[in-house]
Amino acid sequence: MKRFSPPALLVLAAAVMALGVTPARADNLLDIYHQAQTNDSVWAGARYNYDASIEKGPQGRALLLPSVIFSAGAFKNSIDKTSPTSEMARYDSSSYTLQLTQPLYRRQNFAAYAQGKSAVTQAEAELAIARQDLILRTTQAYFEVLSAEDTLEFARTEKSAIAGQRELAERNFNVGNATIVDVHEARARYDLAVAQEVAADNDLKVKREALTTLTNTPAPSLARLAPRLELQSPEPQDMDHWVNAAQAQNPRIQVQEQQLTIATEEVKRSRGGHYPTLDFIAAHNYSKSGSVFFPGTTEYTANQVGVQLQVPLFAGGATQSQVRESLAREAQARQGLEQTRRETTQQSREAYLAVTSGVAQVRALEQARVSTQKALESTLLGYETGVRTGVDVLNAQRDLYRTQRDLAQARYTYLLSRLRLKNAVGTLSEADIAGLNALLAGG
Repeated sequence: MKRFSPPALLVLAAAVMALGVTPARADNLLDIYHQAQTNDSVWAGARYNYDASIEKGPQGRALLLPSVIFSAGAFKNSIDKTSPTSEMARYDSSSYTLQLTQPLYRRQNFAAYAQGKSAVTQAEAELAIARQDLILRTTQAYFEVLSAEDTLEFARTEKSAIAGQRELAERNFNVGNATIVDVHEARARYDLAVAQEVAADNDLKVKREALTTLTNTPAPSLARLAPRLELQSPEPQDMDHWVNAAQAQNPRIQVQEQQLTIATEEVKRSRGGHYPTLDFIAAHNYSKSGSVFFPGTTEYTANQVGVQLQVPLFAGGATQSQVRESLAREAQARQGLEQTRRETTQQSREAYLAVTSGVAQVRALEQARVSTQKALESTLLGYETGVRTGVDVLNAQRDLYRTQRDLAQARYTYLLSRLRLKNAVGTLSEADIAGLNALLAGG
């Protein structure tokens, strides 16, 4: 019976152990998150949007406060008189006006003020969404790189195992213990393994590029998860609790609630076009003018204090049209809020189930890893006693590594599900990413 040499088996065993090796120098998740905070263009755009949106508050408040206008002018005037006699006059004139206007009753302004306050609250919720989205995108990109590294390592190990099988088939064929069909099958499997390795290597490069786009920094070596991971089920283990918390705290619902408030106030603002306005006005006017046909100048100063009432009578139907438009927008915003509530309920339930099922899956794969490890040890023992072949050893090694890869991916999925559950509830913060970072080797 032909066997692989001990050095070849040791090389393959070393490849199987490579998954647990952690780079000596590696950036951890918190490092990558801080880089993303500094360089991610989506997060930067969200901050600028927040800075712009919160100005709606002062703009709405300004409509309730007094406004002061100063105007001035200086002119050269000419008059030609043709009857009963022809005369021409040239003279200079100047004037200025200082006027204060304090709105006393403008229904539109009250609505605009309320809209400004809601816009500020909405901007704060949108910034919270962007912050939580950055945490999720960073963590997902980080784990996708680690997962792609696992897949590439598996592809390389599988290729090595199949290369050993190909060599065995060729040697057996040369001594007459195998057919040319066996050789062709082994070579075909090896060629397929090479293609899988190329695809895995390309996928890793793509995932690293995605991380580079996020941080605007070449993707470094990344710290990996520590071998031991404490699994935690959601507390409390009550799906309805998490759904209710999401309905109360999810910032996406808060955004839709404020949009509905703004739409409702827009209805009031549109209807305000039918209402009269009342303003307090105080004005100071000064005018100086040369005489038209007589020498000398005319100069006067006038002061005004009082109230001004304006009553809209007809605007060509524009006001009624604006009311109908705003009513439709309000109905649209109400439907948007309802849809967001439903989506939030679905997302919170899915995230809760993902965490609970993730715990079960990780535990099952941990047990599978133990079983495949024992199977490999038994196969190695059988190989030494001559009851198992080198192919059996290679297959057992491949099964162990595949289980290790699937376990690592299940752990990434479980940890991301925990973040998504908190994101659905609206409580995801940097403290959560720091907690994940502590689970990394050297984190």
